Order: sequence, then structure tokens, then C-alpha cells
Amino acid sequence: MVYFGNIPERPYGPPYLLDIPFRGETLPIAAIIDLTESKTIEIMDRKELDESLRSMIQMVYKRFEKNCLAKPTLTQGDSIELLVNNWKPIIFLFHKILLMELDFKVGLGTSTIHLFRENADECDGPAFWNAREALEEIKKMKRKKVIASFKVESGTPKDEIIYITSSILFLTNLKMLTLSQLKYCYYYMWERKKISEIAEITKTSKGNVSKNLSKTQCYTLTRLISWLEA
Repeated sequence: MVYFGNIPERPYGPPYLLDIPFRGETLPIAAIIDLTESKTIEIMDRKELDESLRSMIQMVYKRFEKNCLAKPTLTQGDSIELLVNNWKPIIFLFHKILLMELDFKVGLGTSTIHLFRENADECDGPAFWNAREALEEIKKMKRKKVIASFKVESGTPKDEIIYITSSILFLTNLKMLTLSQLKYCYYYMWERKKISEIAEITKTSKGNVSKNLSKTQCYTLTRLISWLEA
């Protein structure tokens, strides 16, 4: 379950009613992903987990370097911090974390950044303040299934609102998938593999891959990614 944070009513109309995004001036999007409440973390070897997370973060940066305003970082408190200008690094990271079977909560925020550094955890400003506030809001809730929230500044361009709401909606869909479905969808969505190739990689039948994907929104999500990239 996700918690939909504030969307300014002006100048973009009523909440949740979004027009096609324009390619105008953008604001940074900060994401803080908290892994500390994961039960899995407690039983996994800490060194192995740390190496896996850092490898995953490096993959995100290498793949989406043009969208990262600073290098994604893993903090000592088991949080991942991102500073991006696009939604794709965020949902890619969501997908990878879910494949690791780690529980997490995420706060997203938009606004300006006062302090830019090479690494995301060294940057600071209202975008991160909003992301932290959104994350803290989730932690205060008694509903444990609420895993995501966001806070956007009044006057945030439509692009950013589209990016953040798309990230939340993608996460909602991914959370409903089984581990096998997550794997098949990952190869189809991000690696653009064919059914036969996915079956070969995962050592299963083409029929099994096709059957599992047909039970998900993977095909629709893949088309949505292509549409948003256009």
C-alpha cells in the first residue's frame, strides 16, 4: 500500500488530475529508501548484504548516469539516497530491491537543492527535506503496509509530478508480484528480452513465463515506459 502525499492544486488543477507533461524546466527529485525495518536484513550476513546493495547502486548509476544529479549512495543507517531528474532510476531501484526480497519504505520529494556534491548523501536542500518528511510521515503511521509517500513543492513542474506519481504507481504494481513474476518482468521490462530468452535465462518453459507475465501488468508497464520516454 502507498500513501499519496500532497499534490499542489495550483497551478495544475485538482489533485490527481494530470495533463500530458511538458518538457520545461525541472526540479530535482530526491528519494530516500529506508531498509532498516526489513526482517531480511537481520538474518543476512551484513558484509554480503552491504556488497550486494553497493553493487546494485553502482548498476543504477551506470545505467542511468545522465538522470542522476549525484551518485546514489548507501548510508550507514541502511538507507539509499537518490537525487535524479527522472523517474526511471527510482523504479528500476525499486524493482532490484524487491528482487532481493528486502522490505523498505520510501519518501520522495521535489524542490531545490542548496548543496550539491558528488554523492547524494552529501547533498542537501528542500528536496531532501521533503523526502525525509514524507518518509517520517509513513513511519508514524500504524499501518505497516504503507510503504511510500511523497511531498512536492507548490509550483513543481508537471514533469516532476508525473515522474513521482508514476514511480508510486509502478511500485504499487510491482509489490503485487510474486518473486518469479518479478524476475520475468525484470527481464522483459528492463532488459527487453523475449519470452524464449527469459525462459532460457531462468531455466523454465516459455509457457510458464508467458502464463506468469499474463497475470501481471508487465506488458502495460513496459508500454508506459516507452510512452513516457517519447
